[in-house]
Amino acid sequence: MYKRVHRKWFFMLALGLMSSLNSAVFAQGEESEASPAMTFKKVPIKLPRVGTLFSVDKADEGISNPVVQPLFKNYLNGLTVGGFYRGYFYNRNMTNNYGGYSPNHVIRVGEAQIDPLLMLYFSGNMTPNTSFGADISAGNPFFVYQGPGYGRNGAVSPYFTVVLRGSFKTKLGTFNMKAGGIEFLAITPFTFGANVAFNRYSVFERRPWDPGAGGNVKTRYASYYYSGTINQDARFGTQAFKGYVLNGFIPAINTNVDFFYGKTAPNGGIDRIHIARPTANIGARIKKNFKSGNYISLNTFNSFQRSDSVNQKSADIQWNIYTSEYSVNFKGFTLSGEVGAGRYVSPTVPEAWSEAFMADLTIPKKLIGIPIALRYYQIGKNFTSNVANFNNATVSQVNTGYGGSTNGLLTPFGPSLENVGDLSNNRRGVAINLTSIKVWKFTFTTGTQISAEMDKLDSSNYMFFSHRVNNLVWQRLPNYFPVNGAYGPQRRITAYYRGVAERVNITDRNSDGTPAHKKYFNALDVQVKFKNKIFNRDFYMFYLGTFSSAQSSLSAVPKFDDQAYIRAQFHELDVYYNITPDFVLALYGGLEYIKGNQFTDISPVTGLPRNQVGKAVGYGFDYSFSQSTTLYFRHRWFTFEDKSFPADPAKLFPNETVPVSVGAEKFSGNEATVELKMFF
Repeated sequence: MYKRVHRKWFFMLALGLMSSLNSAVFAQGEESEASPAMTFKKVPIKLPRVGTLFSVDKADEGISNPVVQPLFKNYLNGLTVGGFYRGYFYNRNMTNNYGGYSPNHVIRVGEAQIDPLLMLYFSGNMTPNTSFGADISAGNPFFVYQGPGYGRNGAVSPYFTVVLRGSFKTKLGTFNMKAGGIEFLAITPFTFGANVAFNRYSVFERRPWDPGAGGNVKTRYASYYYSGTINQDARFGTQAFKGYVLNGFIPAINTNVDFFYGKTAPNGGIDRIHIARPTANIGARIKKNFKSGNYISLNTFNSFQRSDSVNQKSADIQWNIYTSEYSVNFKGFTLSGEVGAGRYVSPTVPEAWSEAFMADLTIPKKLIGIPIALRYYQIGKNFTSNVANFNNATVSQVNTGYGGSTNGLLTPFGPSLENVGDLSNNRRGVAINLTSIKVWKFTFTTGTQISAEMDKLDSSNYMFFSHRVNNLVWQRLPNYFPVNGAYGPQRRITAYYRGVAERVNITDRNSDGTPAHKKYFNALDVQVKFKNKIFNRDFYMFYLGTFSSAQSSLSAVPKFDDQAYIRAQFHELDVYYNITPDFVLALYGGLEYIKGNQFTDISPVTGLPRNQVGKAVGYGFDYSFSQSTTLYFRHRWFTFEDKSFPADPAKLFPNETVPVSVGAEKFSGNEATVELKMFF
């Protein structure tokens, strides 16, 4: 399995190196969060050069032109430009194919995702109290996004967006308006945003929102060691939103206000079916700040859709959420959280409301010598959303769409085996986290979460879990995204944005087919970080182990035997060594074990439930050419096998009348990536 790197990969790497040599032409401007989506280098535009575009006489030199001079003096003072380019090159070779769903050899420019490879930002001041800004982002020219409902060879459209921004000051306060394009927003956990949990993950694989400039090579792994997180741009922990956004601050009452109207990706920003079915989102937030740093807010988020294209009266499909978020700090103790109510209603689902409550209590280290974070949460089955910080496990229409369409950004609908810090509706649970326990050069972090279903639902007859080791390998196997329906030899893998989920059928049922028991979930994280010097250079090791289970009874710790429907172990080890201040060597190892019991899917060949093993070994490096340009190389070997599910060519799938060819539930291969990130 561990073959030498193919020569074509070195060619790709050399190509990236050659391209980066021109990075010196990009100006070294002042860092600024000009765009909420990215941190760019703001570089002033030379007005004479721009001005010549408006000259009425070729002899005129831009700013001296009587037409251009008033324009820049009165309306476009301080015009700046910035942006980034993210060149991404990918190569994969499969030594064992995954049931014919993965091409044996893939070479690609871009990730086959929906992330821009190029973004430009323009800003300027029209008046002393008014400014404007615009984003222009472009997708990969070798890949165009295929929306749900369109086949592999169906209609496509490129990924471009333009965002216009303006800000103005009034006697009441300062306000900002954003319109069009795509904004990345986060309001509150129960209304709009993405779950960042407790920032426990491997940092070997880079994410599109990982910055690549500003000396990031020197600080990335040190930041993860000391603070438990790494620098991210503002897309981290947010959701994409397209429409109108108005936010402002009123100093007289020390209050922030937000209002937004438009679309999210799941309800019309991407899914083509909503072109004929009008959809919209509307939300608002009022946040009162206190001098002590405490605050309280009132929030709402609402989604509206019509069940068919001829409905001209009103939206008859909707979910509505109303909450209050709070944070109180007293003598080092911090109590924060959110409380509210929500509902979902459609022509086939009657209106019903449910509660949602979450409280986080942080106990200072000085009290008992160990920093502790406690959480209790409870989210009812009718409190649902597809753009909040919790998973929807109760109303399938929310994730799949009223018309039955799917969306590749979402995890599959249904209960799931979750990590510490994850949330789900129809669930109540508690979590305990012990953070930043330092012993010599080691830092220990651990956390556990216990949760249980509040009601037995039809969807409780199945559940999902994710493959954390090689998750990007899994997601890339079909070689296109999003994938319509499940894939793989057993057709139980569903791809979503940068990951996959595997479906588990639960056969522990009553005579009428309903679930025999509620499901109880456990998750335990153990993280160890180490830092030392080798030849006076920084050396880091990060280990993360997660132990999870789902079973039919309450347990204080994860189950490690056949009492659990599903039990999983994930082990990941990262190693980073600063050979020079600008060159970091990276190593990775991953191992996962996932097993089922007699009440889950059984192989017709062996008569046994799941017995899965996934492995990965990788290496790479980060090299910073300058503050603006960094090169990242990663190469890994990977294997996966379910020992209980060998090849079964005679197996019949539900709703099929003829046998289909089913390969063994396994794959192996290797892949390499080159990422060149340049800011200007």
